[in-house]
Amino acid sequence: MKKIWKVWTVILVVAATVLLTISTQYSKKEEVSADSYQYLIGVSLPNVIEPWLNNFVDVFTEKVSQDKKINVIFRDAAGNPEKQIQDIETLMEYGIDILIVSPDGSDSLSSVLSEAFQKIPVILTGVGAGTEDYTCLIKSDDQKIGRLAGEYILNNLYEKNKKIVVFQGVEESPVSKQRLKGFQDSVQGIIPEEDITYYCGDWLRDRAELRMKDYLISHDSADIVFAFNDDMAYGAYQACQQYRIEGKVHLIGVDGFEGESAGLSLVDKGVLDATIQTPDFGGLSYEIARKLLEGKKVDKNIIIQPELILQGGAERKE
Repeated sequence: MKKIWKVWTVILVVAATVLLTISTQYSKKEEVSADSYQYLIGVSLPNVIEPWLNNFVDVFTEKVSQDKKINVIFRDAAGNPEKQIQDIETLMEYGIDILIVSPDGSDSLSSVLSEAFQKIPVILTGVGAGTEDYTCLIKSDDQKIGRLAGEYILNNLYEKNKKIVVFQGVEESPVSKQRLKGFQDSVQGIIPEEDITYYCGDWLRDRAELRMKDYLISHDSADIVFAFNDDMAYGAYQACQQYRIEGKVHLIGVDGFEGESAGLSLVDKGVLDATIQTPDFGGLSYEIARKLLEGKKVDKNIIIQPELILQGGAERKE
């Protein structure tokens, strides 16, 4: 009987030791998880399929991965304004310290952003949202982007009767409208309207490729293509390749991101004649968020001037 009691005593001691070890290890894991970051940033995006927003996620994620004090939650509305409102409400429920939002260009987010602004700093990127309730707005001078492209075409590429194809972004996009206005203002009265054909490429490479094919089916060729981002410019290039005219068409894009098939690389490879470099929204948003978390003041409106990047590494600021 005593032997049995001793055996059970040993078993109970071992079991208690194991349970204590597991409990201690679990507590340590919980502690590490809770203390692994100090600040939580919520990011709401309208549609990550757009190349500049995809780049935003890549750059911001890379910055955060090197900062042990910050964690980030991304929410993608996939082109649905109602979902973006819900995304922002969900992020606020998570107890985030800063909200970063890329609005879709409408005023649909104004109410939910105003509510968020009463509690935490709000950073807007790309365009405004029909409200002054934000801490900082980071945007590019989109009208100047269009003007730079128009002036470059006039000064370097255009001759009488040459045909131009322009690829806009999403229809009714404020960014697209501003770039279009800048371009049209710069060429008005110099290039006849009948020499310019406009398409909406929705910011997407494959959409621009299809529209460029449509153009080439009904026209012998094109002389100049100006696309409102580098992805659409590359889509137009792919269409020209299939029609074996790629060396005869001048292409200008916008964004100037780094990467294998991004704008800067396409210029270096001679695929694009030029790209107009826009802000590094991901990097800038991270820097502004970091300053706010450190209690520093930031400008309410930050407008970044674009740069025209040419083949051979030349840069032209105007």
